[in-house]
Amino acid sequence: MTPWPTHHFTADDLDAFHTEALSNEMQLHLETCEDCRRLVVLDRQVLAMMNRLSSFGPRDGFADRVMARVTVGSPAPVPVLSYPRFTRPRIAALSALAAGMVTSIAWSTVNRAVLEGWLDRTSATLWNLGASLWQQGLLLLAAQPWYDSIRSVSGEPVRLALIAAGTIGLYATGLVALRRLVTPSAGSVSNARA
Repeated sequence: MTPWPTHHFTADDLDAFHTEALSNEMQLHLETCEDCRRLVVLDRQVLAMMNRLSSFGPRDGFADRVMARVTVGSPAPVPVLSYPRFTRPRIAALSALAAGMVTSIAWSTVNRAVLEGWLDRTSATLWNLGASLWQQGLLLLAAQPWYDSIRSVSGEPVRLALIAAGTIGLYATGLVALRRLVTPSAGSVSNARA
């Protein structure tokens, strides 16, 4: 809806007029604006003419006539293995990939002790790095000025349970509100009949 009374009726406003859903501002504008009253009269005339039109439907046999003109070709055969064409670059890439995999397996089999040493060192390094980051994060969290107040609240089980229940309730309320927003309305649909 457009703001009133500075603008004239729009198509949506006319629909609201025909469904008798006019706001007070719209009714006041309609009483004071000759152009919009004329527009409403013309719109009612158009609707009256449209109501007098007969409804058209297809004649008997319409579907049969349309289907008689449709030609359905025979299905094209699909090969069981429909791989892309093997060109020289693709064959070279596949050969290089297969050779790399065979080489990797052969090297891993021969140098098992070296590979296990690398894996052990890598896993130990990653574990130490993760533990160090975790400890630094906890120290940074404990250094925050609000940490002691949060810790004192979480020290009492009843208070912690109430906070958890409130948080879950807020989350559930948000989900219900979101569902109501995205679900289409099942109410009546306005029509444009006068």
